[in-house]
Amino acid sequence: MSRIACRSTTIVLDLSALRHNLQTIRARLPQGTGVIAVVKDNAYGHGAREIAEAALRAGAGALAVATVGEALELRAAGIGAPVLVFGPYAASCVADAQAQGLTLTVFDRHQVDLIRQGLSPLLPPLRVHLKVDTGMRRYGFRSPDEAADAVRALRSLGRVEVEGLYSHYAAADDLDGDSADGQFARFQAMAAALGEAGLLPPVLHFSNSAAALRYPERSLSAVRLGIALYGLSPAPGFLERLGIALRPVLTLRSSIAQVVEVPAGTAVSYGGTYVADRPRRLATVPVGYGDGYDRRFSNRGEVLVRGRRVPVVGRVTMDAIVVDVTDVPQAAPGEEVVVIGRQGSEAITAEALAEALGTIPYEVVTRLSRRIPRVVVEGEADGPAAGAVGA
Repeated sequence: MSRIACRSTTIVLDLSALRHNLQTIRARLPQGTGVIAVVKDNAYGHGAREIAEAALRAGAGALAVATVGEALELRAAGIGAPVLVFGPYAASCVADAQAQGLTLTVFDRHQVDLIRQGLSPLLPPLRVHLKVDTGMRRYGFRSPDEAADAVRALRSLGRVEVEGLYSHYAAADDLDGDSADGQFARFQAMAAALGEAGLLPPVLHFSNSAAALRYPERSLSAVRLGIALYGLSPAPGFLERLGIALRPVLTLRSSIAQVVEVPAGTAVSYGGTYVADRPRRLATVPVGYGDGYDRRFSNRGEVLVRGRRVPVVGRVTMDAIVVDVTDVPQAAPGEEVVVIGRQGSEAITAEALAEALGTIPYEVVTRLSRRIPRVVVEGEADGPAAGAVGA
């Protein structure tokens, strides 16, 4: 553990799990399909530098993030691989993108104007990917003519390389729906129209994690792997129905800081929302909503101690929770506590936590704070196969 961090609460990243996930997905894809590892929002809470480096070593050819700032952080960490920026940016960021060899997305004529304003004639050409809207209704050109006009305008600037064309599925994880078919057909039509005009970029990508697993034959030049790269399911039951076993990369661990015995009638934590019904042994664990452990787990969450589930009692606070270890009499200060992950034969998964909160596992892991140290291991933190073991 880093002396700078000086915390017993850590996020453990199992790189063997990440390699397993990438290899499992690549085995389903057509030979030669590229992989773009999506590491936006601190790699879905896992740790952008650690995951980016590991994904590139495992065979990913490029990275993708949401903002120019996220991309510049990767460059500052010494990562020189291609980085695609999905989201919007200011004109003042364009020269930074040029200087750092980033790839920007252009999704409407306003973005073309921003590039025109910010482009530097003294820096290397700026790479861009055009995004077309095939049904997500968020970002993107909505007709072949709009996209064609943008390509012509960008090429006229002289310092821009239009490298790619992409779109995004709205519901590829819905195994009972067929909206993805219509989106793919619209993308093909747009690509064909650009091709007939001599304006089609060389790199085409559309598939996110769900589409890469569900429609491997539609992979095009590359797939963008986000949630599945981390061993989490794009939707409840998705991996099971496809017969795919992935392994969670992340384990959130802490340890018991203090154990006290309290008599019946003792109120616990802010507001006294839990009152001991009999003498209890209570343990304080230094993880809280400031670390991303949701406050809604007050009086309803569970963690693992000595391979047993123990309940969270009282309100989750910013920096700590209290758990009832009455039924684990050996529990003592320094004892390992697993908040997300496996301990012995028991597991608490991000999917299970999401279900308890009525949300999705994406939100559970992306909330994990940067103040938690990330520790990289090889196989030590093997978790349950996503979709194969519940919690």
